[in-house]
Amino acid sequence: MKEKKERRFTRYSALILIMIIIFTAISSKLFTLQVFNSETYREKASVKSLREIPEVAPRGNILDKNGLPLALNTQTYILVYNQTEESDKYFFDTMSKVFNILDKNGETQKDDFELKVNPFTFEFRGDDDKTKRTLEVRFKKDRGFADEIKNKLYKDKKGKLTYEEKAKVDEELLNITPKETFNKLVKRYGIDDKKYSIDEQRRFMIIKDELKMNSFLGYRPVVVANNIKKDTAFKFIQMLNNFPGMDVTTRPMRIYPNGELASGVLGYISKMDSSNDKCSEKGYDISSDYVGKSGIESAFEDRLKGSKGGKIVKLNKYGRIIEELGSRDPYPGQTIQLTIDKDVQAATEKALDGRMKYLRENPLEQQGSNTINATRAAAVAIDVNTGAVIALASRPGFDPNAFAAPGGLSSELYKKYYPDINEFAKQYIERIGLMSYFPEQSEEDVLNKLFPIDTSVKGKIARVDIHDVCPKPLFNYATQSRVPPGSTFKPMTAIAGLESGVITPNYGVDDTGEYDIGGGHVIQFKLDGANGWVNLTRAIEKSSNPYFMHLAKLLRNAFGDDSLAKYAWKFGLGIDPNSNVKPATGIEISEAFGQVFNSWSQKNQYAQTYLWKIMQQLKAGVDDRGKSITAIDLYDRSGDSDKVKKLKNDIKKQIQNSIKDGDKAFNTNTYKNLINNLIEEDPKYKGANITKGQINSIISNIYYIAVSDAYSQTKIGAPMYFASIGQGMDEFTPVQLANYIATIANGGTRYSVHLVDKFLDPDGRVIEQVKPEVVERTGIKPENIEAIKAGMKAVNEKGTASQAFKGFNIRTAGKTGTASLNDQETFGRTDFAVYVGFAPLENPKIAVCVMVFDGGQGASSAYVAKDIFEAYFNKTS
Repeated sequence: MKEKKERRFTRYSALILIMIIIFTAISSKLFTLQVFNSETYREKASVKSLREIPEVAPRGNILDKNGLPLALNTQTYILVYNQTEESDKYFFDTMSKVFNILDKNGETQKDDFELKVNPFTFEFRGDDDKTKRTLEVRFKKDRGFADEIKNKLYKDKKGKLTYEEKAKVDEELLNITPKETFNKLVKRYGIDDKKYSIDEQRRFMIIKDELKMNSFLGYRPVVVANNIKKDTAFKFIQMLNNFPGMDVTTRPMRIYPNGELASGVLGYISKMDSSNDKCSEKGYDISSDYVGKSGIESAFEDRLKGSKGGKIVKLNKYGRIIEELGSRDPYPGQTIQLTIDKDVQAATEKALDGRMKYLRENPLEQQGSNTINATRAAAVAIDVNTGAVIALASRPGFDPNAFAAPGGLSSELYKKYYPDINEFAKQYIERIGLMSYFPEQSEEDVLNKLFPIDTSVKGKIARVDIHDVCPKPLFNYATQSRVPPGSTFKPMTAIAGLESGVITPNYGVDDTGEYDIGGGHVIQFKLDGANGWVNLTRAIEKSSNPYFMHLAKLLRNAFGDDSLAKYAWKFGLGIDPNSNVKPATGIEISEAFGQVFNSWSQKNQYAQTYLWKIMQQLKAGVDDRGKSITAIDLYDRSGDSDKVKKLKNDIKKQIQNSIKDGDKAFNTNTYKNLINNLIEEDPKYKGANITKGQINSIISNIYYIAVSDAYSQTKIGAPMYFASIGQGMDEFTPVQLANYIATIANGGTRYSVHLVDKFLDPDGRVIEQVKPEVVERTGIKPENIEAIKAGMKAVNEKGTASQAFKGFNIRTAGKTGTASLNDQETFGRTDFAVYVGFAPLENPKIAVCVMVFDGGQGASSAYVAKDIFEAYFNKTS
């Protein structure tokens, strides 16, 4: 009995002991969790989600030829907001405190938001009003305004909207004013317009709007302030617990240490817009990433951008990072070393700015010119033995820092870089005094004549600068502006004459100051006057128009209309339009490419110009002699059926063929059938009862303009005569002209123009060295090259540029040019002042082209060339 009791006691004791151990362990664990690890598990309990935070790679540097920095990166502190349900509850209170600290510390909120207040307006980055309107429509569509309009206008519509219906929606979008847009967004984003001022409402709106745009892309932190000072960053770090959702991090930012210097070469970077689908496909984040928009920054975006990094993190419910689970380091982009010499570039820009300032301050100094609008200029300097660009300047320039730093483009800079044409036009007409040319017209009439309204832009007034008088800082005048070269083309005409054998260097002409171009038209050169008997050297020195027009006549009579173009193409002044050659100088950044007079291009130019004339007259119902005819509309209209569109297009093609080929392409029966079919198919003519006689009158008018006028113009010599002196159809960019002179200077080898010297990895090791590339060896006889150089030497020593180079200690050669536009005084323009040249004379190293728009006579630009030579040889001596 006693043994059993002891056995029961032992089992009971063991059970008790086990229970004590278990409860002790549980209590101990609970104590550990609640006391020692309470904070850790409290945060883990509040984990909101796993997120990937991208880390931007530093862009590759851009250096000048000597390794001096033109574009770099700096590591900056940024203040960001991470949106969660919890942080959103305190959004307005948090942001009010954040704004207060930013303001007290002299920091600026990031502001890329195009909707401005005080006054309410939009600031979209477009070179013209039409582009700005397109961006405005996109802005409103991205924020859902189009859906509201569609529901209102086409509520019961099934399927997709027609083109006309979409156009109506766009028109209605443009009718929503900036103030109405602001009020809609205030309501949509839940901003209290009673509690907060207009400025405060907008500050909230900037962040709310970016959160809205980011919602289509998944999680993205929103940058509240960029490039904040270190002290400000640390102050926020110390106070993060008081600001739900806020965090401080770092990011590389693009900087341009020289401001405007070489802006036309470098270009700029800017935040991507929502319509840039291609970049999105390449892994860019359209909510925050910056991409090259022009210049080297754009041309080599893929090399400069680097490889993005990132990290996987845990966020708590307040949007704060509590744990980093993994990361991938970003890899910097490649460094690009240019052929540009920073010091020569600086001297070039300074010389251009100084010359334009002088011309504006002395507008009537030159006979026959008013240089009050000398506001734009370009210059290009090229190594004659490699094609490397030493300097390339476009004025006015811009500061690319304004685009690289979020919020850096102030309203003042916006107006400067993206001028409002309507506002500019009124000031321009008054400043230039253009009303005197239109004494019986109102200011509004003159405004509409010189800056016509773009009728393709609905909803608001958008004007077009058809005479190109408004300075455009973001436009590269050195590479993108095609301009008549004036007399700087005459050495090219001389080469054609010498090489073809129609003249020798001693061939002479009696320059009487006038030239008969045929058809009873005698051109008077009053400014030049008579130069008497001139041979080739003196003709270049004195810039004798009669000499070179006569030379063109000899060329045309012996070898046809394309005999001048054949040689010009060898020097990169245009290309054979029937060849497979790409129209380019080789330069890596965006360029236009001009063309020399040739029969094929002339016919196509006439075909388009005279087609417009015929269409205008037919629509007005008036023939070329002012008599009434039946009106026919050949313009494309939005309501046209496919059949009507085709008929109109067929008639226009038939007209163009008649202009190009004359009677050979003019078939009366074809015109009758096409016009009859158009009348039957187009509802516009329903019940019009147009007779055969009326149709015959329409066809007669077409024939008179297309064949008797336009086609006959293609058979006369005048266009080639004008081309021989750099007028008429001739149009080239400054970079083309510089390369043409470089080809003369080096004896006839044309190189591909290039800005890049080498590509380097982030550690400075060469990845790729760019080598000079020969495009064409022209084969021009050395004695003919020397004859041209003799004339260009005379220009600088005793001719039209001699005053500029007086006392210069390096022997040079060059040619001035003065190119005009028709009726230029009536819209405030004057001659282009062009100069081309090379130095030294005996062993050329550098060739230049200088062009001042509305700068008057070409000798004016020679002063800039001298400053470029001086800067270059001071570096190399």
